[in-house]
Amino acid sequence: MTLFHRTTLRRPGLFAGLAAALVLSACSTLPDLPGENVEVLQHGELESHDIRDVVVAPIVNESTAQQIPTEDLRRGFSMALVKRRYSPLALDYVDDRVREASAGAMAGMLGEDATLQVVIKEWDTSQWDSLGVLVVEVEAWMLDAGVAGRELWGGRLERRFSLRNEMEFAATESILLRQVCERIADEMLEVMPAHAARP
Repeated sequence: MTLFHRTTLRRPGLFAGLAAALVLSACSTLPDLPGENVEVLQHGELESHDIRDVVVAPIVNESTAQQIPTEDLRRGFSMALVKRRYSPLALDYVDDRVREASAGAMAGMLGEDATLQVVIKEWDTSQWDSLGVLVVEVEAWMLDAGVAGRELWGGRLERRFSLRNEMEFAATESILLRQVCERIADEMLEVMPAHAARP
């Protein structure tokens, strides 16, 4: 009888310990806050313009890295624009028309309202094979097609991706990198004003 009472008295402490462990575990796996790794460089006038159709320009690489999945990153930003209620022009269509155009006749030639230009500043894979770590610095600029070069919005993402666990389950490295590119685009454009329908 005494043993029973001692056991029941210990249970609250046991449950409290388990609860604390669960809370700590939950805290350690909390997702990042939207846009917490993004610095807005230019607020501009994006919200005051009725920007709908957007050209996603070919990625500009200003880093020292040579092997960057630029096409995956470009497609990622195109999909992220849709989530922000913009209408990106089909990438193949854009590329075909750009090849046909003469130099200097780019802005607005496809009837777009703006161009999204993505610039890679850093793409560090020095710890990719050993630790599954990718360090990136990427900028994105929404440029007014009506006034060449006018910046409607700009942002910079600086982030260290630790993907060692994901590497164990990814079917291929290319699939994992494609997912990372989509995460980069989603996170960056989360802080960009979404398109608001106007009458």
